[in-house]
Amino acid sequence: MLSVTHATLAIASTSLLMGTSDPWVLGTAAIASQLPDIDTTGSVPGRIFFPVSRWLEARYPHRSATHSFLATLLVAIALLPLWYFNKSEFYWALVIGYWMGWFGDVFTKSGVAAFFPHQARLVIPANPRLRLASGSKAESIVLGVLVLVAVVSININSAGGIMRSFDQVLGSQSGAMEIYQRESSKHQVFANIQGRHTITQQAIAGSYEVIGTVNQDLLVKDSQARLYRVGSSPEAQIAPEKVQVTVRAAIALVTREVFLDNQSVRAAIAPLKLPHTYISGRLTIDALDRAEISLHGSKQYFQPIQQFGEQIELESASPGEVMAVLGEAFATGNLVVRSIHVQP
Repeated sequence: MLSVTHATLAIASTSLLMGTSDPWVLGTAAIASQLPDIDTTGSVPGRIFFPVSRWLEARYPHRSATHSFLATLLVAIALLPLWYFNKSEFYWALVIGYWMGWFGDVFTKSGVAAFFPHQARLVIPANPRLRLASGSKAESIVLGVLVLVAVVSININSAGGIMRSFDQVLGSQSGAMEIYQRESSKHQVFANIQGRHTITQQAIAGSYEVIGTVNQDLLVKDSQARLYRVGSSPEAQIAPEKVQVTVRAAIALVTREVFLDNQSVRAAIAPLKLPHTYISGRLTIDALDRAEISLHGSKQYFQPIQQFGEQIELESASPGEVMAVLGEAFATGNLVVRSIHVQP
């Protein structure tokens, strides 16, 4: 099998198995697919690593020791340090690429000694007339199919994978929530929503930033920083007909906990006044401060701060909102603060 066919098989397989379209990862797999042919001095890797290939060629037949499950296992073990350096995607690209680099030769006329050190050859299919000859018209057809598979797989993965593509076509709210939960720690997520407002019954059509979830509903923010709960629950402000999400800028997500023990809310929140910061949690307000708390807000929007007796519940409230409502109060409780830093 030609080198280009090995490389294309490795790219297609890596893209499908890993669900990736990263050119560096796929390129690594393509390079690894050439390494099994290091057992002959006539190959490209054999010429590059001539002392090694000469040593292997003198001791083992072509497509035997390096074209086997044993060799693949040894490669996988040797590459384990990549896990330590948090490079698992390149680890799997190298392992899959090496494996596909020799497995493609299973379909050639001579096959490979896949179960080395046993010398029996693995050849598929059983009918010799259906096996590939290197550089033949049949191999060109196989190469064309592999190129098509690779292009389709990379295109799907660059859009977020098969499930995301399917969800995008349907425009389902549950699919949008799954994508948000999968991507929100790494990227900003926006939703194009078509539907109606549950209070005013006005038609809704626009783009919103997804900032969280509330039970089975999405929590989104419009361009004026107003929040809406999107879903089928009685508390939702938007009943969606179609929700299509887009993944945008990469982010760094920093999450921290803030504990208050009859402490000033202002003192605890003031250091957190950063863009794209959202505060959730529950506080018990000092009895003297409770009567002075005034919560006003339209039912047309989601209210991130709500009072239930002596309890104050926060759901994705901004530091500014918390300061405006509770800044002068003393409270006990714990808060979870999410700060989103958009990468340049």
